[in-house]
Amino acid sequence: MEANKKMDMLIRPRSVAIMGCSENNIGGRVLQNLLKSKLFHGPIYPISLKQESILGVKCYKSIADIPGDVDCCVIALRSTLIPNALDEVHAKGTQAVVMFASGFSELGIEGKKLQEVVSAKLKTYGMVSCGPNCIGLYNTEDGIYLWGDPYKLENAPGPVGIVAHSGAVSIVLSNAGRGLGYSKVISCGNEAGTSVAEYIRYLADDSQTKVIACFLETVRDPKGFQEAAKYALSKNKPILALRVGRSETGKKTAAAHSGALASSSAVTDAYFHKCGVMTVKSIDELLEACELLMKLKGHLPQSEKIGMTAISGGLLSLSSDTADDEHLQLATISQSTHEKLAKVLPIFSTPHNPLDVSIALFDPPAYQECIRIMADDPDIGMILVCQECERALLEDQDYIYWDIVKAIAELAPTLSKPLAVFSPLHGGVHPSMKKILDDAGIPLLQGLQETMRAVAILMEYTRTQKAMAAKVADCCCCTPKKLAQFHDGSSLSESEGKELLNAYGIHTAKEGIVNSAETAVKLAGNIGYPVVMKVDSPDIRHKTEAKVVKLSVSSDEEVRRTYIELLANAKNYDPSARINGISIQEMIVGGTEIILGMKNDANFGPSIMVGLGGIFVEVFKDISLRLAPVGRDTALEMIGELKGSKILMGARGRAKADINALADAIVRFSHLAIDNKAVIGEMDINPLIVLDEGKGVRAVDALVVHR
Repeated sequence: MEANKKMDMLIRPRSVAIMGCSENNIGGRVLQNLLKSKLFHGPIYPISLKQESILGVKCYKSIADIPGDVDCCVIALRSTLIPNALDEVHAKGTQAVVMFASGFSELGIEGKKLQEVVSAKLKTYGMVSCGPNCIGLYNTEDGIYLWGDPYKLENAPGPVGIVAHSGAVSIVLSNAGRGLGYSKVISCGNEAGTSVAEYIRYLADDSQTKVIACFLETVRDPKGFQEAAKYALSKNKPILALRVGRSETGKKTAAAHSGALASSSAVTDAYFHKCGVMTVKSIDELLEACELLMKLKGHLPQSEKIGMTAISGGLLSLSSDTADDEHLQLATISQSTHEKLAKVLPIFSTPHNPLDVSIALFDPPAYQECIRIMADDPDIGMILVCQECERALLEDQDYIYWDIVKAIAELAPTLSKPLAVFSPLHGGVHPSMKKILDDAGIPLLQGLQETMRAVAILMEYTRTQKAMAAKVADCCCCTPKKLAQFHDGSSLSESEGKELLNAYGIHTAKEGIVNSAETAVKLAGNIGYPVVMKVDSPDIRHKTEAKVVKLSVSSDEEVRRTYIELLANAKNYDPSARINGISIQEMIVGGTEIILGMKNDANFGPSIMVGLGGIFVEVFKDISLRLAPVGRDTALEMIGELKGSKILMGARGRAKADINALADAIVRFSHLAIDNKAVIGEMDINPLIVLDEGKGVRAVDALVVHR
C-alpha cells in the first residue's frame, strides 16, 4: 500500500508545479486543463524565469521558491535539462514527476545514455514518474489533467483505465467519442522510471477502474508485467492489450521449423496469453472489447456457445462466417427449443440457430418471446442480437427499429443469460438508440469483425476466471534428464533426440541404428515391412531436403539399394557431416501428422508450438503457440485453435484421432523444454503421428538444437 500512496502523488496530487511553463507551450496547456477542471481545487505553481504570471496564476522562479509542499512536478523542459531539473525537484522533497520531452532512448545511442542518467536519478531519489516522451496523464475522478493536449472536460468519466506507450494513441482514445468513459489515462512513454506493470497494479487497486486497456510497443519487464497482470486478474480486472510490431519485415533462417514459425510476434502473443491478457489488433477492436467487458463483466456466460438472432438471413450468414473466423461456437438448439420457437414463428420460418426473426418487423413482442426461448436453451451461454442502429437508416425507418430496440431493452434485464446487441457497420450509431441500450445495461457493439473479436475476448476472459477459481496446478510426472553434452549451435542426432523424448514419456516409433546393408536387412525383417530408412546425423537437420530419408521400403533388396543411396546423398549434401549410421524405423500407417515444436525466446523463455505437420508446415502455418509449461486444459485449447482440428476430430468420415494422447504429449514436451531451457534453443517433433482414438501418438522424427 506504500507504493500506492506514492503513486497517488502522481495520479491524484493535491498540489502541482509546472516547471518551464509558458502560455504557449505544453506546460501552458497543462495549466489550462487544470484551471478548466471543476474538481481539482489544489494549488498550481507555474515556474518561469521570465513571467510574473500566466493565465492569472502567479509564477515562481524555481521550485525551491514555492512556499508549500508540491506533490507532483510537471517538467516542460527540453530533454537535456531534465537531469538538473530532477535534482531540483528532489531537493524540494517532491516525489512525483511528469516529463513530456522526447529525445531519449527512441533516438539512438546519445538518447539512450541520457535516459540512463534520468532513470538512475529517478531510482536514487525514489521518485514515481510518467514519461519521458509522453503526453502526460489524467484522472477524471479527481479532475486532474496533467495532460499536454487540450482536453474536452465534458467527456464523461467511466470504468476504463488506459496505459499507453504512445501519446498520439492516448489522444485518439481520449477523443474516440464511443461513450465508454475513462477513469485514468496514462501516456507512459519510455518508462524511464515507473513501469507499465506498476501502473497496472495501481489500476487493479483503483475502485473506479473496471477494465484495463493497454497500448504496448514492447514489454520491458516481462516478469514484473506478468506478476502485475495476474494481480489485476485476481482483483477481477480484465486486461486488454493492443500492441504494435506484429509484422515481420525480415526473418532469419532458423534451424528448426519452430524457429521459422514461432516469430517474436507469435511468442509475444503466447506470453500475453500466459499472463491472462487478451490481445486485439486495432483501436476499434479495443474499444468494442472494452464496451462488452465493462457491461458484462459481472454477468459472464456459463457456456461458450452462442445464440444469435437477426431480422435478415443475409446478415446472419455474414455474422456466422465472422464468428467462425474467431472460433466462436454457435449452439445447436434442443428439440424442446425448436418446438417452442415453431409455435411463435410464422409457418414459413425454420427454427434454428442462428435465428432469422423477420417477424420482429411486425410483432416486436413475438421477437421478445423468441429471444427468451433461445436464452432458456441449456446449450446457449450468450445471446447476440444483430440490429441495424445506423443513424442514416433510422431517419426514414425509425417506426421499425425503435420498437425493436425498445423491446430488446425491456427484455434483456429479465434474462438469466447475458445479451449484447451489435450493429453490422462501424460508426454512425444513433445516439438516442445507444442511450436506450445503455440505460438497460446492454452492450452495443459496432462492426462484424470487431463484435466477434470482442465476444471471443469475453469467452477467453471467462475461461481465465474459471481457471483461477479452480486453483488446480498443472504438473508433469516426468523426471528431468540431463541432455548429452553438445556445444553451441550443434544438434543432437535423431536417435539422441528420441532418447530424450522417451525419457519424458513421449513414445517413438520402433527403430534401430545399423552400419551395414546386411544388418539393415536383418533389422528391417525383425521390425516388419514396410520400414522407413533415414541417415542418422547431428549435422543434417532437414532430411527431406537432403534426400536422406525414404518411406515404405518393402523388401530386402530395396533395403540394400536404399542403404547405399542414402549414404551417397548424405555425402553429396554435406561431405563433412558426421554419420552415426542408418536408422531403420517401423512405418507408421495412418494417423494424422502433427508438428510439436519449441523455441527458447531470450525474453519470455520456451514457447510451445503445435500445428499440422509434414513437409508443408511452413507453407500452411496452421499453428497454435503458448509459453511453457503447458497444462492439459491449455493443450486441449491449443489443439482446438488449429484450423485442421476438424481433421483430428474425424471430419469427412475419418476416424477420430487420439486427442487425449496428443494433449498429454504437448504437456510432457513443454516440461522437457522447461527442464532443459538452459541448453536447448529449438526443438521439433515433425511429424508426431496421432493415431486413432485410444492408440496414442508416435514421434517419428526429432530435432534438438543447442541454444
